[in-house]
Amino acid sequence: MQSNFEDYLRAAEDHYLQIPEINGFKQQVVALQDRLDLYETLRDQELIIFQAIADQLNKETFSNSQSEQEKVFTHWMSVLRYSAMAMLTDQPQTLTIQLSWFKDVVGGSKFTALHKSISELLNLSLSSVLSESQLVLLEPFLTEANRALVSQSSPELALLS
Repeated sequence: MQSNFEDYLRAAEDHYLQIPEINGFKQQVVALQDRLDLYETLRDQELIIFQAIADQLNKETFSNSQSEQEKVFTHWMSVLRYSAMAMLTDQPQTLTIQLSWFKDVVGGSKFTALHKSISELLNLSLSSVLSESQLVLLEPFLTEANRALVSQSSPELALLS
């Protein structure tokens, strides 16, 4: 996001933007508005999204303790927030950097089943709250998070889609 806007602003320093540049700038503004709308939806619907996940997790049995489950659940709340900010700024490398250190914090293979379950439930919950176009915007970031947290010890697991 920033580099695209900066490119247009730098170009405008020495000349008025030409029609193709103005059209490109307008497309960036529209894309930013779409991402901002999605970000606000995620922020406003976070409780609904994660309550549905928590309700379903309470029905499942895991080998992890209740406190471990709560910890992993909270980590996924952070992951969605990180993903939302990376999506808003259109900077996937930010998410990659955050996940590189975060995956060491969230535990190893003893949490794989729990991560997989939360990942799948998050996908279902988001599908019920977001539009198809919003899901498309967020999907690459969730795929990256899924790859880092779920597939780290089990590469055959399906990615969020």
